[in-house]
Amino acid sequence: MILAGPSAVPVNESLIRGIIALIGDSEIIGISSMSRASMRAKALIAGLRSLGRLIVWGGIHPTLFPEDCVMHADLVCRGEGEEFMLDLAERVALGRGFAGIPNGAYLSDDRIILNDVRPPIADLDNLPFLDFAFENEYILDSTGMLVPNAKMRERKGNILFSGSRGCNNNCTYCSNSQLKSVIYASKGRYVRKMSIPRFVEAAREYRQLFPQASHFYFTDEDFFARPVEEMRELAETYSDQVGVPFECMASPIQITEEKVALAAKAGLFQIDVGLESGSERIRKEVFNRYFSDEIQKQAAIAIDKHARGSAMYFLIIGNPYEERQDLLDGVGFLENLPPPFSLRTYNLVFLPGTKLFERACHEGVINGIEDCGFELDFLAGFNHKTHNWKSKNLYLNSLMSMMHGKSTQLRIGFVPRMMIPILSASCVVDFFDRNTRICEAICGLAYLRILMLRLVACVEGRIKERDFACWQQERKES
Repeated sequence: MILAGPSAVPVNESLIRGIIALIGDSEIIGISSMSRASMRAKALIAGLRSLGRLIVWGGIHPTLFPEDCVMHADLVCRGEGEEFMLDLAERVALGRGFAGIPNGAYLSDDRIILNDVRPPIADLDNLPFLDFAFENEYILDSTGMLVPNAKMRERKGNILFSGSRGCNNNCTYCSNSQLKSVIYASKGRYVRKMSIPRFVEAAREYRQLFPQASHFYFTDEDFFARPVEEMRELAETYSDQVGVPFECMASPIQITEEKVALAAKAGLFQIDVGLESGSERIRKEVFNRYFSDEIQKQAAIAIDKHARGSAMYFLIIGNPYEERQDLLDGVGFLENLPPPFSLRTYNLVFLPGTKLFERACHEGVINGIEDCGFELDFLAGFNHKTHNWKSKNLYLNSLMSMMHGKSTQLRIGFVPRMMIPILSASCVVDFFDRNTRICEAICGLAYLRILMLRLVACVEGRIKERDFACWQQERKES
């Protein structure tokens, strides 16, 4: 296995030669990518073509947008890959073709063939634990060298692990809505999760593999979608058997006081909540998120009461469907959230194959995949320069970007609370909208601020480790 490493490192001849040396006599070359890495995947496939091996491309980008991939790889995997790869390996070993393999997509006589998709794996408890052996695994470092990835065992940060698959929500910007309604339509239950005993067993196993890691990041799409009974079972077993704090994601509609209290008892250290927009209209009409302002507020109150200071709210900016009032509503909504909390702003990307991507193409907001922003680093601040559709409401989006970060009684991110009524006043917004150069400077300042936050990530990591140690000591004393 070879991990791609920094995106700034180009896929050049030297890298291709290094990969070829590691591939050896492998008969199947598998590549997985999301949309942002799709251009690198294409370059890698082109460089490996001379080997004459079977090249398979999987991941969310080929799953949702196979027409962009089948002319590059020999075979595309749509959907879950465990059973697909076992089937493919057996077919290759027996000298059989892959024409009818479920989940497969390929090009035949200039026609795109999309085979039927297997039902999603029903019982996640039956799957083996993730392979963290790191044997024959290499990573591309910042110098462009392929080095063994064995040092991963020594990492001191988080352990990423998901105990479920699928999401109950149908957000238009997310791949889950298409996976559920198109790829896996009528194929069985889409949302599945491990039982709590199996989940805790897995966490205990991974904790032993990464003894220096400080915490877990449970990457389930909506960790709080589990019923109260399961959250109670987690609270009764996780702390004793695993004993390290965790971060998770949750939808506001699933957050209740009882669930937050139970999660805090188990070891909740941070909860990531998708607000996505401070405008109820945008959430409903554009994002298909039927979470009212009241539901969002009640979730914030529950977190503040039982896990104060643990909330990380997610907000999407650079959305051309937002009008001025939508963004002003968002500013007002952030003002009313109980501090302290953190805010993470995401630069909108129309992910290829999603419902929002299809809508934006149909309505002429974007001009197809080349204009959808898939190449953007959506965590790197409000980048609007390469896409005209991001120039709308430039000032208010840059103001939102400046709110990225920690919020206290005195500030939201970099913006003093006492200044917010002035900065969001109609006359001030009108002034900045007429003076785009000032807006450009604010955008640049917000970008530099996020860059600085990334540069001090190591320091913040050490602070978090100290906080975790204090947290664990407090739990022992209580």
